[in-house]
Formats: sequence, structure tokens, C-alpha cells
Amino acid sequence: MEETAPEHSKPKSDRQILQEQMEASQHEYQRNSLSLALSSTAAGLEIGFSFFLMAVLFTQFHQEVTTSLLHLILALSYPVGFILVIIGRSDLFTEHTTLAILPVLDGKQSPLSLMRVWGLIYGGNMLGALIFSLIFIRFALLSDNVDSLAFDYYSDKMMVDGGSGLFLGAVFAGWLMGLLGWVVASSTDTIGRIVVISLITFVIGLGGLAHCIAGAVAAFSAWLGTDNGLTGMDVLRFQLIATAGNTIGGAVFVGMLKYGYISND
Repeated sequence: MEETAPEHSKPKSDRQILQEQMEASQHEYQRNSLSLALSSTAAGLEIGFSFFLMAVLFTQFHQEVTTSLLHLILALSYPVGFILVIIGRSDLFTEHTTLAILPVLDGKQSPLSLMRVWGLIYGGNMLGALIFSLIFIRFALLSDNVDSLAFDYYSDKMMVDGGSGLFLGAVFAGWLMGLLGWVVASSTDTIGRIVVISLITFVIGLGGLAHCIAGAVAAFSAWLGTDNGLTGMDVLRFQLIATAGNTIGGAVFVGMLKYGYISND
């Protein structure tokens, strides 16, 4: 006689995931502006620990290993901040590029409401990223655990791609972050979610794909923490291109496509 698998262990259907994502997004629309802004600021602060760990590891290993191995080590450390944010349930803009657009596609929210949610989350994320960067720069001045060369290293990485390369990389990053929210919703336990977050954000880190929030921490730190030629206009250019690419990747390649084929199935 065949045993029936427990209901909680069965994989969720795509329609179940869409419904859960829709409900979660509706909850964000119903939150007051202060709550959403504070949660988003917390996310901007927390994701900074990805750059913190990467800078510490760079300091420890950049003279000991090859450039390729160093890049792999840093990519492996990239998921830390994302785990803190996503498992901790703070609001990250690149999750909401997919999540927040679903009720608009379903006719339950207006584009104006979408702009409110996106604006509050993005603004809070940027504020948190800037505050973390200022604290981290001060820490780097007082500690031997962080070499200012780490800031130079990341400023060089920011400038290595032209506008088109940066934009397409940002589209991929937003696409992956949208898929991350979708796959995390299908996971039934915390360990499984951590594994999914680690794998997907590792791909973003290894590929050097521009993420407008995690990248903002590195950009602000490189701009304000050392005299490496990086200007405010360079940072603004990075943010505009990364944000546009992330938004398109999450909203179009995940949000619209997932909603389109599931709702019409």
C-alpha cells in the first residue's frame, strides 16, 4: 500500500505560489508609510554586512591568493547580507520589483500605489545603505581588519563595465532576485530557504552583476571612504543604471511572465 506524502512536504503549485506572493504584496500595500520606510531602512543596513564580510576577506586574502581565487572567495561571502534581510523579513527593493507589481497586474492596485511602495522601499534601502557605509568607513579607519584597498578594489569593479554591460548585468541580477523571491516562497523550511538564497546570490556575486542596494553600500563606501578618483557622478550613474536594470529584470522577466502564464493557464 502506497503512503501518501504529508501535505506540508508536497511541492507547492505555481498557482499557490502566485496566491501567496499576491497576499504578501497586498500586505505591503496596506502598511503605513512609516512602517514600510523603517523596514526598508533596516534592509539597507542589514545588506551592508555582505560588503563588510567581503572587505574583511579581501583584506585577509588579497596578498595571499590569486585574483581568480580571491574573486571566488568574495562571491561566496556575498549572500550573507541577503540571508539577514530575506530571512529577517525586511523589505528589499529588488524583491519588490516582482512582488509589488503582481496586484497591479491583477487590477487590485493602481500604478500610483505601486510608485508609493517602490519609492518608500527604495528610499529606505538607500538611506540604510548610506548610514551603514558611513559607520563602516569609520570602522575601517579605526581597525586593522579592513584595508582601504578594499574600497579601491570595488570602485575599480564598478567602473570596469560600460553602460550597456552594467545595464544588462543589472537586468540579470533583477531577474535572479525576482526568481529568488519566487523560489523562496515555494520552500517549506528555513534551511531550504537559506540554501536557495545562498545559491542565487552567489551567482549574482560571482557574475559581478550590479545590484542597486548591495552595490550602493560598496559605491558609497568607495566614494566617501578613500580618494580613488570615484566621483559622485560615477556613483549616481551606477545607481541609475543598476536600478533601471534590476527593475526591468524583476518586474518584466519574472513578475509579468509568471503572472501572465499562471493567470491564463
